[in-house]
Amino acid sequence: MNLEAAMQRADELSIFGLGKTSPNPIVGALIVDDAGKIIAEGFHQKNSDGSAGRHAEIVALQEAGDRARGATLIVTLEPCNHFGKTSPCSDAIIAAGISRVVYAIDDPHHVASGGAAKLRAAGIEVISGVCEQRVRFTNRAWLFKINNARPYITAKVAATLDGYIAASDGSSKWITSNSARDDVAMLRSQCDAIVTSTGTVLADDPLLTARVPGVTKHPIRIVLGERTIPSSAKIMGHEAPTQIIRSRDLQKLFDFARNEGCNRLLLEAGPTLISSFLRAQLIDEMYLYQAPTLLGSGKSMVNDLGIKNLSQRIDFTLQESTVIGEGDKRNTRLHLIAKGSN
Repeated sequence: MNLEAAMQRADELSIFGLGKTSPNPIVGALIVDDAGKIIAEGFHQKNSDGSAGRHAEIVALQEAGDRARGATLIVTLEPCNHFGKTSPCSDAIIAAGISRVVYAIDDPHHVASGGAAKLRAAGIEVISGVCEQRVRFTNRAWLFKINNARPYITAKVAATLDGYIAASDGSSKWITSNSARDDVAMLRSQCDAIVTSTGTVLADDPLLTARVPGVTKHPIRIVLGERTIPSSAKIMGHEAPTQIIRSRDLQKLFDFARNEGCNRLLLEAGPTLISSFLRAQLIDEMYLYQAPTLLGSGKSMVNDLGIKNLSQRIDFTLQESTVIGEGDKRNTRLHLIAKGSN
């Protein structure tokens, strides 16, 4: 296994931590011997009680045991070099006898950085920048939060080919297929909080949980708006924590998310709230689930954005187009990145 293939595997491992590491990054690690054979693997996530869990490097080192001596550690992020809720990974790597460390991206957090220098000073070969762009994209939410002092915002929309999310009579269950909704549940599990509006809650009574096998901790549900939500609403149930923010002020949302340590918010709402985020240039990426059907009229996925000519349009980059489901139940998932989001 060459270094690029090994780093790609570490990157894949890190994805298992999505939604489970905030306010910290997702990290994947593996240890390989001189022949390139994988000895051990690990990824970072919190403990079941929400406390700080073992870092990816520590998980892999503990699994490898004595086999780590003289081996190579592959990790997506520069090993940390500070005492926080856990001890420095750099110290554990040195103690384990690792001979070479390969990582993708430098730690931009000044408190935790410096691990590479410490490892080199201890005589360990250190290689950085392997698959850097790929790993940066996978860890984009945390990196964005570090650079922009707000969470990364993902919007989810389910619509017809002509851009409607509901028929003229308000009916919307269901435009997209079961497979598409299962995919949305997985997306929810990878986010720290789900943001919706009082209007959506009153109109659709959504549960907004991550109904994914093995997921026991659901994202926080945040409801924005000034209207009263009845206690009988599904979102007020005990399946997941719910925070009501009785305001339309988005800064109050960001203040709450910052206090909770959120890296990534998932916006699931109607056109009023979606459009307010778009007008404020606060949507960093969008997952657009399209069903192969037409309505011709109804509730549009966005309201008036105040755009008068093409030069004012809001552009996205198509990251990926994926077919979800099988047969006549197939839908399309478009993964769109807002231009200028970094």
